[in-house]
Amino acid sequence: MNKQEIISILDDFQYSRDEYWIITGSAMVLYGIREQTHDIDMGCTSKMADQLAADGYSFSFTESGNRKFEIGENIEVLENWIKDTIVMVDNVPVISIKGLILMKQELGRDKDKKDIALIKEYIGKKIELVENVLKPEDFVRLRATTGFADIPVEHARKALSNGLINISVLKDGELIGMGRLVGDGAMYWYLQEIVVLPEYQGMGIGTKIVNYLVDYAVKNSSTGKFTTIGGVSAKGKEGFYQKLGFEVISNGIRKMIEI
Repeated sequence: MNKQEIISILDDFQYSRDEYWIITGSAMVLYGIREQTHDIDMGCTSKMADQLAADGYSFSFTESGNRKFEIGENIEVLENWIKDTIVMVDNVPVISIKGLILMKQELGRDKDKKDIALIKEYIGKKIELVENVLKPEDFVRLRATTGFADIPVEHARKALSNGLINISVLKDGELIGMGRLVGDGAMYWYLQEIVVLPEYQGMGIGTKIVNYLVDYAVKNSSTGKFTTIGGVSAKGKEGFYQKLGFEVISNGIRKMIEI
């Protein structure tokens, strides 16, 4: 079934949209990531699960001990299966994109891994990386969302003007991430404030920011044979940089690239 068919079925569904949310493949269709799905998967509150049982729908139990209902041929309902938050898509409650990825990771099947790749490809098409438009106020705000120390706006303004390049990540015109590159502009380069809003983390956006800045450094390096890109990783994020070829050293991270 396609998106319109899903919405049509849900319009006739007798249970409150305050008590359920669409998940997995059907969520992908509602977002426009996929064209079709075989059925509608949804999570629901315990209140709705109690009502389904009272209405005579049979159920089994999942490994986590929650109830799973089959409603007709098209709808499967899983009690309290939720990751992250719920958003509204065409007036239908749907698991967030981040939650969708987390669910697919939890399932871990080959088809789920393919779906995760599709989701990240979809996100990649929705975002835009723009150079040197980052406002000091937004710089301060995004830093705060991920635990950086608060700084005055005027300090942020000077930091941005003295940097080599800053990147803003926009999704539908909304600022959801940023990154900076500082250094001497010839031999040594340092990544600073690689930030993605929490609700958009885990979608490959941070990787896009780092790769963009690394490419900039390589293209503008004047060393002749190699260039060095360094930075300081937030605690617990070292693995992210290691996957991108950085070495974790005593005072941060480092990557040496032949030119």
